[in-house]
Amino acid sequence: MITLAYPAFSRAQEGDGRHSKSDSSGSAYLCPQKPSSSIQTPLEMIPHLPEDIFIAIFQYLSLRDVLSMRRVCKSFKDLTHLRGLWILLLRTEIWDRNIPTPHLDLEHLTAAQIEEFIAHSLLLHRNWTSASPVVRLRRHVNVATPRARITSLHFITMEGRSCLLSFSLTSRVEPRTLTVECWDLSSLRCKARRTVQWFGGYAVNSDPSSTGLMAIRTPHVEVLAFDPAAPSPDSAFITLITLSVAAKSVLTLAGTTMIFRAMNNALIILDISRPLYAARIEDRQPLLPPNQPDSFEAIIQDEYAIIMRPKTLALLFPWPVNLLHHYVLRPNDSYLPPIRDNIAITSSNLPYHFPPVLSQTIASPVRLFAITDMALGPYGTAVWIDSHTEDFYHQGDVGQRLAGLMLNPVVDERQDAHIDGQAADQNTQTAGATIVFGVHETDDWNRVAIDEEGGRIAVGSVNGEIMIDDYVQR
Repeated sequence: MITLAYPAFSRAQEGDGRHSKSDSSGSAYLCPQKPSSSIQTPLEMIPHLPEDIFIAIFQYLSLRDVLSMRRVCKSFKDLTHLRGLWILLLRTEIWDRNIPTPHLDLEHLTAAQIEEFIAHSLLLHRNWTSASPVVRLRRHVNVATPRARITSLHFITMEGRSCLLSFSLTSRVEPRTLTVECWDLSSLRCKARRTVQWFGGYAVNSDPSSTGLMAIRTPHVEVLAFDPAAPSPDSAFITLITLSVAAKSVLTLAGTTMIFRAMNNALIILDISRPLYAARIEDRQPLLPPNQPDSFEAIIQDEYAIIMRPKTLALLFPWPVNLLHHYVLRPNDSYLPPIRDNIAITSSNLPYHFPPVLSQTIASPVRLFAITDMALGPYGTAVWIDSHTEDFYHQGDVGQRLAGLMLNPVVDERQDAHIDGQAADQNTQTAGATIVFGVHETDDWNRVAIDEEGGRIAVGSVNGEIMIDDYVQR
């Protein structure tokens, strides 16, 4: 697991407002004040200052204090409806505190709309990070192929609408088929569908604005896109590019950069817009028996790619270890991007400090041969499926838990590369789940996806059912 540094969340401190911290819990919007509780302040007690002076003072107030000033007098009420003030509060209360928000076009929003957006974000954050988040809306949908096993779920934005991309695979029917479906989350209507014979491997584009939505082996490698003018969902996924490369499996697609495994098990990277220019990635992983499943992740940037291939001999042991390990790659402040010919990425000029540092160990009990999955959001939310159900069903041999944790903020300091193992163990924290999103009494959950910005979690099952939970009122 690789995460980037992000600031910690802090709650409001009671005070006079001059140096008080902002309230990121959203409590300022939870209990609307009644008109009878308005502050009765004689007008002669309010200094007669230019409006610009009051605006400058209000910039140092927390959100709670701004809402309180709104009830002092009419002139203050008018000041608290200024658009510039709410743009400032949006930055200090939301963006500076790394609270998840969907994409926002400020140029076309009024002050009231920005205030509503802030309230929406704070209330979602308060619910999302609580010990037992409240599900505001729960919906279920079934994939087109009966009893197909969900293999992955992905939240995406397509044509300006929030959607869920589902992949399901038949397991008892030959030839095995893979079905890709795109669900509009506002109506749960299937917007696009494609069924192909399973040949191994697919990847969803991590850059939604780039060419192609996904790459899939059919047995040729095809790059698919969505056609909004298609007459039916079955024809809405169109093929943009068909690559002539011989691939065993597709592993990663980021923009126009693809990584796939060749028929001889070599890792190949290429640009789908220029497929003739391909390069082999050196693979230093230990040799394993053939037909082992791929465990591959990659973060691809313009200048470099970080590849994670946690395929080790530990995969040969079937029993779980009941632990999740949170590793962190810390940015290298002295890194020089290769913008000139005389600068290159070398072992002495890396964008991150290597090796990764173990930040914390998380307890996650999993029964023998039980199904588990995990999703990590860009804002630090970790959600996983485990078997810890004793606290809910008073039995430990059945059931699953959907648990979560807000990962600890990364301390921005350089770690000594030669730190001994004992000191490293002392700096490692041990934690457990602090959030329980849900439990159920069967063992059919197998995939999870999260949308921190939209406040959604999707859980797939082995029988083709998808559960979608919303944690904010739409």
